[in-house]
Amino acid sequence: MSKITVSVSCPHCKGVKVKKNGKKRTGKQNFLCHSCKKQFQSEYFYKGAAPSTKESIKAMTLNGSGIRDIHRVPQLSIVSILFVLRNWFKQIEKPCFMGSYKEVQIDEIWTFVKHRKRGKRWVWYAYDKETKKILAFQIGKRNDKSCKALLKKLDHLHIEKYCTDEWKSYKKYIPKDKHIISYQKEKQHILKERIEILERI
Repeated sequence: MSKITVSVSCPHCKGVKVKKNGKKRTGKQNFLCHSCKKQFQSEYFYKGAAPSTKESIKAMTLNGSGIRDIHRVPQLSIVSILFVLRNWFKQIEKPCFMGSYKEVQIDEIWTFVKHRKRGKRWVWYAYDKETKKILAFQIGKRNDKSCKALLKKLDHLHIEKYCTDEWKSYKKYIPKDKHIISYQKEKQHILKERIEILERI
């Protein structure tokens, strides 16, 4: 009779220095990685708890998939998906840039939570075309308060010109000598901007 040996590697850091660390209530073997000190299982009773599943959720989000799309493909519950995304977003730091910029484009995109009208949310962002960076963003309503909050986040930067649409809030708080109102504004690819935000916030 021959003995079969199965090597186990950590799904978090890919380390091979792991040891058995008791069993879960489900009866599944639990492991502890000596390198990153994280615990894991070789097989998960709940599909949504597997590290590989969590990475798939992040990848689908970065590629523009919505909650319902992610729910349909790997067949996970919406609660599990939201749990993974919320924990992930808490770990992401907000962008912090320094320096000078010739022309910064400011715009807003909107989405909604539950109700299309009552749950509408606006994402204000400042985009530099030369470096292709989201310099700052603000989430809120489409009003003066959100506009002021976004501009305050740009105070430490030297910006020669601001390019916006005709929205009234911009005219109130951006100096006329630095303000360019673009009637045929360049439309940036929304997916790229969302990826940039998620990578840098």
